[in-house]
Amino acid sequence: MTAANIAQNLDNKARVSETQQGITVLRAHISKLQAAGDPLGDYYYALGNSDGWIKDVSDPKAITALFEKAAAKGSMDAKILLALQLVSDDALPGRLDYGHGPGKDLNKWEQGLAKLLPLLQQQCSVRRLVVDEGRAKTAYYPIAYEIWPHFRNGYYQYNADGTRTLLKDPERQKIWEKLDRSCPIPEFEWVKP
Repeated sequence: MTAANIAQNLDNKARVSETQQGITVLRAHISKLQAAGDPLGDYYYALGNSDGWIKDVSDPKAITALFEKAAAKGSMDAKILLALQLVSDDALPGRLDYGHGPGKDLNKWEQGLAKLLPLLQQQCSVRRLVVDEGRAKTAYYPIAYEIWPHFRNGYYQYNADGTRTLLKDPERQKIWEKLDRSCPIPEFEWVKP
């Protein structure tokens, strides 16, 4: 091995170790919230399983049930992500690193939007636990941004004859874009060990 390869391998091992340390801090944070009866702990636990850094639950239906449990306890973040799941007909709630456009069933899109809009008028972003350069933190994700570009750029209605019709809606774009632009995103917060 060359010196560069050795240095790269050591650097990779250090990053993996830092990430694992950060995940340990996040797991302790979740446990502390859950022990206190805070629905945020249940939400973070569900999201960690959805994101895959917690590997306790892998079945999409079981992960959805975790979000439903957190929502039933009062987690607005969980309610928002369940509505977003319906909007895009995703197998899993969360998945904040993926696009959330309409699926082929536009009825689900409309049902999800009807649930999502009033939720976002109360809380316009969701929280997510992440590890950044080995440090655990809470990051915030605006959700209306996932919606309004579809009204601007268009999305497809799949017709019975196999054709597609491109739909755009400037009025709805304005509503969702205004919601996005007026959403104050807090700075990230470090999670203390």
